[in-house]
Amino acid sequence: MCGRMSHAGLTSQQLFDWLEHGIKPEGYEPDIPQSWNVPPTSMIPIVRRIDGELRMDMARWWLVPHWHRGGLKELKAATFNARSETVAKVPAFRDAYRRNRCVVPAAGYYEWQVGDHGKRPHFIHAGGNAPALVFAGLWTSVKLPDYEGLTCTILTEESAGKLRDIHSRAPVMLDPDAIADWLDGADIAQVVRLPETRLAWHEVGPDVGAVRNDGPQLIEPVG
Repeated sequence: MCGRMSHAGLTSQQLFDWLEHGIKPEGYEPDIPQSWNVPPTSMIPIVRRIDGELRMDMARWWLVPHWHRGGLKELKAATFNARSETVAKVPAFRDAYRRNRCVVPAAGYYEWQVGDHGKRPHFIHAGGNAPALVFAGLWTSVKLPDYEGLTCTILTEESAGKLRDIHSRAPVMLDPDAIADWLDGADIAQVVRLPETRLAWHEVGPDVGAVRNDGPQLIEPVG
């Protein structure tokens, strides 16, 4: 799953330069809020294709289906994640899966490993020189009594390789060269994932568990 991430050190221009292929701000570059502890319901950056062009926008991380007519509190489902195995069929996600693809960049994300000594958080991020991970996502545009704008979700799948030792599920992390395939409508099962060899992770302290905590100390390795 993916329920907490970091955007610290990540800028829109950095992403435009890294991803290279046509991602341009259309009249503005949205600032990416600099936080080490980003929970669901936060405004987060997404990249989507609009009229054939790629652009970045900010979206509320908790997808609201386009057919929802009540307020935010009336949406009871936890839609900040969508299971890739069922996303094409679940009513909350299936229309967005067909029409509204996006990718969600993050400096890294947190996952909690459950063991004999309780839950131990880990910070998972890109290895090497890559500035970010890129998650497969979906978006909607809604007009509600208490919110108007974009919302989004992050797709998840069964963890593979050594990531299974931390948690049974993980966000769908795309190889950067597969971003266009995902945005253009490829089946999620066929989109190329980021190899585990291009990931890195380490255990961090428990302070990340409280959303009020923020700062670079949250990603410092334990010990």
